[in-house]
Amino acid sequence: MDLKHPTASSGFYKETRLDLDPSAVDSIIHIQLPSLGPFARNTKLQRRVINALPVCKTEEDFKRRNVAFSGSIHFRRSHIYPRAILFRCLEENNVVELRSVDLSKGENQKRDANSILRIGFPCQLRDVAMADSVEQDVLNVFLLTDKHEIYVLALRPDFFCRPDASTDDVERWCKVFKPSTFSLGRPHRLIACSPLELLVSLGDGGLVRLSRNAGEDGSKWEERVYNGRSWGATLRGIVPWQSNNTVLYNGNVLDHNTAVEAQLSPDKQHILAVCMNHTLTALNVETGRPTFTKDLLDIQREPQDLSRITLDPGRSSVMVIFEANAALRGDQYYVATFSPQQSGVFKFWGVRDANHPENGVRDMFSDILLQIPDPDDGALWTMMDFKLKTTLGSGDIEVWILVRLNRRYKLYHKITTMNSLATKWDKDWSITITESSRLKPFMDPLPVVSDNDMEGSTEKWLQYVLTPGRVPESVLEAGLLQYSQSRRLAATKNSKASLQERLASCVGSHIQLDVSNGRFAQYHEQVNMEWIYFWSIVGDLDHNRWEPLSLALDETAGMPWLTFGDGCSAIRMCSEVERLAYNKADDLMVNRNMLVVSSIEHDGHDGQKFMIGAAALIEAAAKFRRSFSESLQLQCRKTLEQELWQECVYSVPVRIQSFYDRCDFANEISDKQYNELSTDLQAVGGFQGLTTDLFLSLLDVFLQPMSTEVSGLLSTKFGLKLLVNGAQEMITLYTRILNDLLLLVVFIDAELDPDEYPMEDYDVPQVYTSLLDLLKQYQLLRWLVTTTRLDSDNQSQTTSNDFNSASIAPARTTTVLENLFAVDTRPQTYTNQNQSEATTRNIEDLLKWVTGGNDPAVTLERVLVNIQCNLLKKNNVDLASSFLLFQPYTAWATYFRARLCLLCNDFTSAAIFFKKAAYKLSRPDPQIDYTLASSHLLDPLSAAHFSSGLANYYAHILSLFESMRAHSHTQHFAHLALQFSPPFHPPDQTSDLLSRLFHASLALSDFDSAYSALTRYTDPALQKSCLRRLVSEMVSQGYVEELLALPFTTLRLDVDTLLAEHATHELHAAPPPGSAVPFYKILYAWRLRQGDVRGAAAVLVERLEARAAHPERQRAFRAKDEESGVLEEYLVAINALGLVGEEAGWVLVGGEDEGEGSGGGGGGGRAGEAEGEKRIRKVVRLEDVRRGYQAELDRRSVIEGGRFGIVGAEEMDFS
Repeated sequence: MDLKHPTASSGFYKETRLDLDPSAVDSIIHIQLPSLGPFARNTKLQRRVINALPVCKTEEDFKRRNVAFSGSIHFRRSHIYPRAILFRCLEENNVVELRSVDLSKGENQKRDANSILRIGFPCQLRDVAMADSVEQDVLNVFLLTDKHEIYVLALRPDFFCRPDASTDDVERWCKVFKPSTFSLGRPHRLIACSPLELLVSLGDGGLVRLSRNAGEDGSKWEERVYNGRSWGATLRGIVPWQSNNTVLYNGNVLDHNTAVEAQLSPDKQHILAVCMNHTLTALNVETGRPTFTKDLLDIQREPQDLSRITLDPGRSSVMVIFEANAALRGDQYYVATFSPQQSGVFKFWGVRDANHPENGVRDMFSDILLQIPDPDDGALWTMMDFKLKTTLGSGDIEVWILVRLNRRYKLYHKITTMNSLATKWDKDWSITITESSRLKPFMDPLPVVSDNDMEGSTEKWLQYVLTPGRVPESVLEAGLLQYSQSRRLAATKNSKASLQERLASCVGSHIQLDVSNGRFAQYHEQVNMEWIYFWSIVGDLDHNRWEPLSLALDETAGMPWLTFGDGCSAIRMCSEVERLAYNKADDLMVNRNMLVVSSIEHDGHDGQKFMIGAAALIEAAAKFRRSFSESLQLQCRKTLEQELWQECVYSVPVRIQSFYDRCDFANEISDKQYNELSTDLQAVGGFQGLTTDLFLSLLDVFLQPMSTEVSGLLSTKFGLKLLVNGAQEMITLYTRILNDLLLLVVFIDAELDPDEYPMEDYDVPQVYTSLLDLLKQYQLLRWLVTTTRLDSDNQSQTTSNDFNSASIAPARTTTVLENLFAVDTRPQTYTNQNQSEATTRNIEDLLKWVTGGNDPAVTLERVLVNIQCNLLKKNNVDLASSFLLFQPYTAWATYFRARLCLLCNDFTSAAIFFKKAAYKLSRPDPQIDYTLASSHLLDPLSAAHFSSGLANYYAHILSLFESMRAHSHTQHFAHLALQFSPPFHPPDQTSDLLSRLFHASLALSDFDSAYSALTRYTDPALQKSCLRRLVSEMVSQGYVEELLALPFTTLRLDVDTLLAEHATHELHAAPPPGSAVPFYKILYAWRLRQGDVRGAAAVLVERLEARAAHPERQRAFRAKDEESGVLEEYLVAINALGLVGEEAGWVLVGGEDEGEGSGGGGGGGRAGEAEGEKRIRKVVRLEDVRRGYQAELDRRSVIEGGRFGIVGAEEMDFS
């Protein structure tokens, strides 16, 4: 018998891992089903919504609550969302968790299936099976318990989309059935053939078929037992005992005839079962009798050998029944079985007539042993699961085989046909690139802490640990709690601080820094060791999560999945770059017939040759970079960052030489490394085989165009997670490939002698700049996929615990890539391609969409500015500051750099950047939609100020400063806006600029500028209002001299009127404590400055007459006399009237001023008078003032001499 032991070296599929953390807040719904029986304690349904699972204190507690030991994914036959349901058994098999893992949904589907159902049972679960039908939109879940009961759950899609759907009466969707047969034989396995038909294997070797009619709720089933055993064997099912023909498994005694896997045949006439005794058995559905029994290896065994060959009772993936398009020799269907004997052998059985074992069933390849693929590492790998998918149209058979060794696992894939299956079984196998495989040269290493780093160990570790997609927060929380307990630190799980703050304050907090000795290096080393210890705890928890459980294949979408204890993996097709990176050139040469070349430039043999050469180039560059010392790699990273984002002022050859010198390649690279590089490049023809076409063709593979398909699908939250994780993998890989190639180009150009190695077809500057341009894109993508922010735009509406009122759930944290780009992409359909290929295309489309898509008008500079605009719009100041590194040196980018400075209150820098961008942004450019180009940071009104002249631009800038209350810069840009205003500038806009200049100047106490703006007003009403404001501000701030010095050429009368109103008001209201100079003195000085001596005298006379007219206010006046000096007022008034002349020394006081001028009235008429009070107008002459002065002197003399009345002092008349 020939041995067909295949091997696989080429990887054409990639595993992308996905955590099972909730996609939305308050999405976990725990339902505890009531206990059954008359003595049950818990007889009521308990339901609650959980925000997050409790933090586990120990590793065992974490495994029990979060890590499953059984689980898989069921794909519904119906195409109605949700159709991919993952189930896991948790908490010692007492809880089953159900959730949707669909990647896409129809665009008319409003709700995401984010709800996670955790259904608790009163007893342990033995087995779980799921089934559904196209006719009914219901998922049927069947659960076998250790109490020999079958729970039947009928879950509608609403259970996963609406949290309140599970509040229905439990009796409507949960039924319990206990077959009477289970009292005679203990159940071992539960298989769901359809929603209406179940198969149960019994420990005594029998099979029970349970069936119900359509429309029945599952509380009653029709039982039929298939058991050809004797009455004594049935009795042993009631009272089991162990013998040589039995096995003890999970507390049950199992007979060797017990079926570990059973299925109905496609014609529904037979039950095919693989039994523990290493046989394939067929039972007739009608008669219940076995029709044939075959050894899994088709070997005739001696009776004494039968008991020594048994299958693992826990193994279930040993049989697949399928139909093929091109049936051979009249076969109705085929059965593929697996035997662990002889290192694992597959058998394919052709079934023509299961009722005739001799001629109706045949071993199709009896002369060949079809063994599992050999990992070729000398270890003993075991087959864990396998799936087959047939394509009826083409006759292709797709084989997926999952093998396992402890925590390591490998997934193999092959496409063949029934005709060529035997002859090509050992050829054309591909391996899936998994996280546990040997092909992982691009995983991030642990942080390296050195004394020269500006960042401490804590900052580096926080950045590493909290990288999105690395480890879920639940694992970090559990690891932090366990670390705190091991170091006897205070628990931090209930702290309101963020996880990052708690990690920074806890890890290494018990280490003391000895400042006196200055042992900073030792302190950082100890803190780094604490982080390593913490990460080891997290690593142990995380490793438990990734124990493989099963392989699932979505036959409709054509995509395989792996399920783990606390996660799952989508198996997607490798992109072209990934195929080049993950496969060696020698392996691609061996499997060149499996290469798929999608590039237009390379077809057929030339395309295969190019891919093999490109793979050799990537492999040589990666090996060369890995030979660098740590110091050289660090210096290369620093130099590359400077080269990428600094403005170029030198030619390309000078920059390459500078790169070479700064990295010190001449001293860092040894002759051995040079010789190894020369040897590795022999696959492409040595150094002289490096051509511009080779490099540019390789870079073209990175630049695949976006799909033009416009699908009617939307990504789900889970689908977005897959997109982001896949993008993370691609970005990390692509960035390092480009980095390796750039370092190789720099080294070869500076190291090789052109005379010794003439390279005529190698344009170094073109290759160098092309690599830099592409590296800029992937540096941008790396920042987007590793930076997180709150997803405030996509908050989901949830329902409160009582489900009577709706509330908005808190925003969740997502990467900027998902929040800004991934949510807007449409996933490709899998009608013309399988979902494995479509998923990879979706990820590539996402990366292309970020950098502009297929639109050549969208440049990288425009994309960078648009991202910065979105960050500013969402007020992500810290992220925008971090993103400044990527901003180009354009006027548009400089403007938003200034906007960021505004938010950071750096007004000086903002003003500089605004003026730097002014010229270009003010020039007419009708092709730019500034609102759209700014990601709607600029509203249409603000956008209208651009491309319309400097005046409008500066008017917009002063509005920004005005909103930030930066008055000095508001004033400055108002001056600039007025300076550049054209003669035909609209008057209303000019008035607006003057008004803003005036108010900014007042806020700065720059009264000269305020006066200048005031005098240019064209609106009299506005001018008068602002004049009042100017006078009040200058007086209140003590700038009286400056006020009097202002010319007020056309506003003198208005100023006089304002001062007179204030002075009159002061006569009837005492000034506040600590007030400035009284207005009557200011008015007196103002009129003297204006040459109006009579008017100045009228101010004082009016004030003196007001005292005489209101004797009841003598006390108040008396208090004021001590401060202002009444006698001085008389003397000043006498002096002023004397200057007018003896004959003309008079003034009019009292009554209303009807326009006789300031000399006809002192204080502005009746302003300030009490309501209804009217004074008589009269003439006051110089002699009258002198008499008043003499009367005041006499009054003071009487008071000083003590000659005043005893009672009624207020009524005494001293005049």
